[in-house]
Amino acid sequence: MRRMFLSLMLLCGFGLPLAAFSTAHAEDVAAAPIVVTVHLASCPIEDVNSDVGFYDACHANGIGGETVTLTSAESDPVATVTDASGVGAAQVDGLASISQVTLSADASLTGSADSYAYCADQNDGSVIFNSSVAAGGSIPLFTVTSSQTIICDWFIYSDVPLAPVVPTEEAVG
Repeated sequence: MRRMFLSLMLLCGFGLPLAAFSTAHAEDVAAAPIVVTVHLASCPIEDVNSDVGFYDACHANGIGGETVTLTSAESDPVATVTDASGVGAAQVDGLASISQVTLSADASLTGSADSYAYCADQNDGSVIFNSSVAAGGSIPLFTVTSSQTIICDWFIYSDVPLAPVVPTEEAVG
């Protein structure tokens, strides 16, 4: 009888549920990358105060060659340089989620200018941030997961349209 009991214990993994084995396997699977895409654009004050709206009035005024940095509690800062159309994507690999996420741009761009940002998950339409950003400020995104597709439209107010800067190989690489 003892041998039968011992055999059953060995066969059943000392009483560990089968779910424990499948959970351990699931944790070994690498998480998809977390990507936050930023559309950085210049928005002249006359357009800010118009009835046209930020997106229609300013989205095409991309600001290229600017560094946007994503920071979080779980990862090192990740910087990206916007392309000629003002688009940059910051990517964090190997984590399923990151918390206390913020996006910041070069102080030379945001240091003396107010701005406005709208960030949403493109998968479910949930709005993550929709507010003004103080001069020199950052966009707080709280927690971001690898299952989300986050795009932020960040409109930097200016007295005149900012000329788009074409990123050089040196700035990108």
